Amino acid sequence: MRSRPLSETERDLVATAPLFSALGEERFRDLVGKCRVECHAVGEYLFQAGDIADHLYFLLFGQLRLVRISAQGEETVMHFLTRACAFAEAISLAGRAYPVNCEVMEECEIVVVPRDACVALLRSTPRVATDVLVSLIEWERFLLDEVYQLRHTKPLQRIASFLIDFEDRSGEQSVGVNAVAYPEKRQIASRIGVTPETFSRSLRKLEAAGAIAKGPHLKILDRHILEQSAQMAG
Repeated sequence: MRSRPLSETERDLVATAPLFSALGEERFRDLVGKCRVECHAVGEYLFQAGDIADHLYFLLFGQLRLVRISAQGEETVMHFLTRACAFAEAISLAGRAYPVNCEVMEECEIVVVPRDACVALLRSTPRVATDVLVSLIEWERFLLDEVYQLRHTKPLQRIASFLIDFEDRSGEQSVGVNAVAYPEKRQIASRIGVTPETFSRSLRKLEAAGAIAKGPHLKILDRHILEQSAQMAG
């Protein structure tokens, strides 16, 4: 793992996060001066479940996955991070232990923000606390949507929705013409809560409909058909 100071362009990007945009130029500059950019290789862990959260993070580029491991050793993919964004704000500011592992899926660069520096700013800038609450509300909405998807949609719908959403969020990270670097199929199946067998059957249906091509890498061929599959009852 290598580290370096932030560039001016990277500082401007980090400043777009709600948590940091409320600080004002002077406080933000002071905070950024205490941050570093870490470069992580595929397979490395940014943090693991049980580690005390002493940093906040901002993904500049690359791909991460958040995973929970059961007592039996089974893993469940909770979320993929594929675009520039801040993450782990609430758990870090609370000083609690991370509930998930954060694994690097694609070489990435991440801004590491010291928790202590953020807490000091929260105390001196009360309006920042409001932005922390906003991020918590957004996460709550995400979780509620997850519960709805699991209870009220069929596997084919969830797969189609995932492929569309992932392309929208990370279309620039391509592995070929019009191809997005999707995670491994077993990871997608884990993420949307279906068995590998159900996932494979659904992919075959989408391929037969002309919506996707499987091949070495998943690829959307007809987004309109895929959107219809996401909306219809499997």
